[in-house]
Amino acid sequence: MASPDRRIHVPATVKRGEVFEVRTLARHAMESGVRFSTDNIVVIPRHILQEVLGFYNGRQVFRAEWFSSVATNPYLGFRVKAVESGEIEVVWISDYNVRTSVKARIEVIEA
Repeated sequence: MASPDRRIHVPATVKRGEVFEVRTLARHAMESGVRFSTDNIVVIPRHILQEVLGFYNGRQVFRAEWFSSVATNPYLGFRVKAVESGEIEVVWISDYNVRTSVKARIEVIEA
């Protein structure tokens, strides 16, 4: 499911064989499950983005597991080698197995 709270940035064109960066930003509170509400003494339930997956033309090229110490609105960057034109997709999976994703297209040109 695409989400307006997720962003991805890749270059529009990349030379074949060049390594390029995929940059992502996820707007998310990343509640650790150890904080108390200011109104009463109730623990705010844990709700974090647990896993991030990166795909290049449907093939997984990146995976990260996150834990409760990750900051609110996490930024992530990873590098990929340009092989062919296609689609980059990043998928975030929360504690409650809710999946959100965003896609971007890259065009690979000859060097």
